[in-house]
Amino acid sequence: MVRVWGPRALEVADSAFRPVRGERLARTDPGRPRVGRMGVGLGDEVVAVVVEGDPPEVEIQCHGGPSPVALVVEAIVAAGAERRQPVAWIRHVARSRIAAEAEVDLARAPTVRSAEVLLDQSQGALEADARRLIALARDDPSATLDEVEALLRRARVGLRLVSGWRVVLAGRPNVGKSRLLNALAGFNRALVDPTPGTTRDVVAVRTAFDGWPVELADTAGLRTSEDAIEATGIARARTRQAEADLVVVVLDRSEPLTHADREVIEAFSGGLIVANKADLPPSWEPWAPQVLSISAQRGDGIEALAAAVAHRLVPEPQPPGAGVPFRSAHVRWLYEARDALNAGAVDAATRRLSEFLAHLPDPSRAHHGHRSEGEDDSD
Repeated sequence: MVRVWGPRALEVADSAFRPVRGERLARTDPGRPRVGRMGVGLGDEVVAVVVEGDPPEVEIQCHGGPSPVALVVEAIVAAGAERRQPVAWIRHVARSRIAAEAEVDLARAPTVRSAEVLLDQSQGALEADARRLIALARDDPSATLDEVEALLRRARVGLRLVSGWRVVLAGRPNVGKSRLLNALAGFNRALVDPTPGTTRDVVAVRTAFDGWPVELADTAGLRTSEDAIEATGIARARTRQAEADLVVVVLDRSEPLTHADREVIEAFSGGLIVANKADLPPSWEPWAPQVLSISAQRGDGIEALAAAVAHRLVPEPQPPGAGVPFRSAHVRWLYEARDALNAGAVDAATRRLSEFLAHLPDPSRAHHGHRSEGEDDSD
């Protein structure tokens, strides 16, 4: 869909639109669909609707795919419009900065669960929390500080709603990391081979655990290698592991623990440990309940592992309708408000919290020209 908006939107759209029959678009009643043609040689058939407003706007439905949309946009631009990204339209109609940001991120949400959280924010959940905190700050700064800390904890989820969490599989060669990645992803993404050192680079896949978006990465087995290519892969593995939100340490339960295994366990002491190859006779037993016994080959324990990963990433899911900061700017304002409250500067804290409620700077400036919307936003 292409939308034309601005003070001359109807005039511009009308000059580019040729009705199949009947009156021109400028003389059509608002809300009444009109069939016509637009584009090079007026070859593409479209449906145009005048949207009532002051000034009126025009919605144009065309055939799917980037080429028909591009033809319509080019025709409207040639008639005098300015090409704009959809984010400009969102900012034009949004009631506040947070609502506009949430709408933009909502269009990028990779999972339904992420979308549900962002939809709550677009409908005012975070703004409602900000208003409540501003009202509470003067009467009870201590309670306000507790609420700000709670919002900062929720931001750990909010900041990952679009980009997703980074989970990395780590372990020595040939413990079954690649097969485990395939089992967790639900399809064969990584090459599986009994030869140690087969994985020589980071192999990543986008998936979801309990509805939360995750980039799951298989990395080269950690060992000392004189092979230049494998050594490069190991170096990249260590970099990816250092950047991860969670490292899953993979051990081979069918073989005695090695010095390399113990080094990996020690290096990622805060990670999630799994004992793979439970389908084979065991050489050792898990030493703690939190060490999960699985079989990537047979599928045993994979659901439990996925649930454990989700719990480690999001230990306290927010209730429906809760305010969740989802941009780094929100977190910055909250940290500044927290610091002000800790210093006893209540006025400074309320000023920072008030920025949650700030509307877009001069939203009327969107009407200074006539805009056409019809491309993907990259903002």
